[in-house]
Amino acid sequence: MNLGSIATRYSRALFEEAQAQSVDNYIYDYLGALYQNMSAVPEAHRALLNPRIKIDYKFKLLLVGSGLTKEKNADKGFWDNLIDFFKNEGKKLMQGDTPQGTEEKGIDLYQRFLWLVLKHDRISLMRLIILVYQDLYRKHHNIDHVMFATAVAVDKSIEKKVKEKIHEKTGREVELEMFVRPELIGGFWVVIGDKLYDYSYHTRLQNIRKSLWNK
Repeated sequence: MNLGSIATRYSRALFEEAQAQSVDNYIYDYLGALYQNMSAVPEAHRALLNPRIKIDYKFKLLLVGSGLTKEKNADKGFWDNLIDFFKNEGKKLMQGDTPQGTEEKGIDLYQRFLWLVLKHDRISLMRLIILVYQDLYRKHHNIDHVMFATAVAVDKSIEKKVKEKIHEKTGREVELEMFVRPELIGGFWVVIGDKLYDYSYHTRLQNIRKSLWNK
């Protein structure tokens, strides 16, 4: 069984339907939020894979992780929001009081897709499904997903300048993901597509050490 091809089929089907309904941007946002939360909260990922947890609870877990619950509290963490959701909703499935219009279509499609994934026991492929969808979306909309790492956190003005400089270089829309990596010591590294540009002090020091040993 080729799990990669299965995940690709799910992602492509979702993307094509989302495009047909002009809601691919909403699906992209929901999936992005879900991926971040699944990565940040290992307990959530383990719960999704646990066969002893009922499908309706897994469904609600996916909704909370995607940022689609009224109970979401910005002052609380993801796991706390999930607990609150269970306490408030019990075993009742979330139908959602959603806005009318295009976003409502996106939410409806997204919920139906999550049920499909759960019903066919493909939840273990969810991360891969998300990555494939993101790749399809970015290619279609001419977006470069850029990872930019610095030794310390930088303010929004720096992020803006980085996006502008990369846009000038590539001519494409830039989606910037920032990282703090203290081990860089100083400087930065940036990944654009499949290319890494490393201007960190850590790498410079390594190169100096190598040159000294080779003399």
